[in-house]
Amino acid sequence: MKINILTGPFCCIPPYSIGAVEKLWYLLGECWKSEGHEVCFISRKPEQTPKDCNIYIKGYDRTGSWLKDLVLDLVYSYRALSKAPESDAIVLNSIWSPVLYRLFKRKFSYSLYNVARFPKNQMSLYDNMNCLACVSTAVYNALVEQSPRMKNKACVIPNPIDTEIFRSQYVHEFSSEPMIVYTGRVHREKGLELLVKAVACLNEKYHVKLRIIGASEIEKGGSGKDYVEELNKLACNFNIEWIAPIYNPKELATTIMEGNIFCYPSLAEKGETFGVSPLEGMGLGLVPIVSDLDCFKDFVNKQNGFVFERKSDSAIKQITDYVVQLIESRMLYEQKSVKAIETAKQFSVQNVAEMYMNKFKEQ
Repeated sequence: MKINILTGPFCCIPPYSIGAVEKLWYLLGECWKSEGHEVCFISRKPEQTPKDCNIYIKGYDRTGSWLKDLVLDLVYSYRALSKAPESDAIVLNSIWSPVLYRLFKRKFSYSLYNVARFPKNQMSLYDNMNCLACVSTAVYNALVEQSPRMKNKACVIPNPIDTEIFRSQYVHEFSSEPMIVYTGRVHREKGLELLVKAVACLNEKYHVKLRIIGASEIEKGGSGKDYVEELNKLACNFNIEWIAPIYNPKELATTIMEGNIFCYPSLAEKGETFGVSPLEGMGLGLVPIVSDLDCFKDFVNKQNGFVFERKSDSAIKQITDYVVQLIESRMLYEQKSVKAIETAKQFSVQNVAEMYMNKFKEQ
C-alpha cells in the first residue's frame, strides 16, 4: 500500500526536529515500511535537504501570532498537497489540509485527519475526510458534541509510545528514598505547585525526592524563571532536581527509570489531549499519579495507578496519601508497577499502526 503522511509547517520529521506529532508519525511510518508498505513523508524542509524519497516543503517558524501562523499553514498546506504523489491513503496533520483536500482528492483513495487537539467547532469543514482519528476518548467526545453529524467519520486511535525504549523487563524496585518524576513543560497549567506542595508535606516524615524534566523558558512553552523560583520556594524542606529537556528517547528513558513514581498533575482541561509522558513512565514501570482529566482515563485506572481530583480542596492531600500508600506497601507498588507495564504495551507502535492500517483498508 502507498501511504502519504503530511506533517505541519513548523517542524521537520526526525531526526531533524523533535516535534511530538512528527515524532509519532515518523515511528508509524517506519513501522509500515518494515511491513513492506511504501511510505512518503511530506514535511517541512530542514536546513539541508536529505537525499531520500520524501518530499520537503518550505516551512516556517512560528510568528507568535495565531492569525499569521494560520496564514502560513494555509500556504504550506496548499504546496504540500499539490506536491504529494498519488497514494492509496494520505494522513493529514496541518490545519488547512483537510479543507484544501477537496482540490486534490482525485490523487488519493483514502484520507485521514489526525485530530490531536481539542476541536474548536471546525470539524464540519472537514466533512470531505474519510476518517477523523481522535487521539483520545476525550477528544472524540468533544468532536461529537460540537459536530454530531461527523460522528460516523470519527473514531479513537491513541498515540503510540516506543515500547522498544520505554519498557521495563522486570518489576521496578522501590527505593528507600523514593523519587517522583515529572516530564513535560514547566508551565502553570501543569499543576506543578500541587506536586511540589505534596512532596514538601511528605518530607515532614519521609525522604522523598522530586525530579522535574522539562523546559521552563517562555519561548519553549514554559512559564519562565518566576515560576521556577516560585516552585523552589514552595519546596521549603527539600531541593527540586531540575533537568533540562532531554530529546534523546533512550537518554530520557534512562533518566525517568531512576525514579519510582511518575506524577503528572495537569490542570489543563483543553490543553491535554492524550498524555504520552505518563504512559512512557508506565512503560518503564513507574506507578502513575495523574489528575482526573478525561484524557488520562484511556490508560490510568485503579489497577495500575492513582487519579486525584484536581479541583478538590484536598488535591494535595490526595497526592500525598497515594505516595504514602506506595511507600508503606511494597506489594501494592509492585502490583501497580506490573499492571502499568502491561497497560503501556497495548500502546506500542505496532498495535497503533495496525489500527490505522485497518482504517486505510476500509476504502
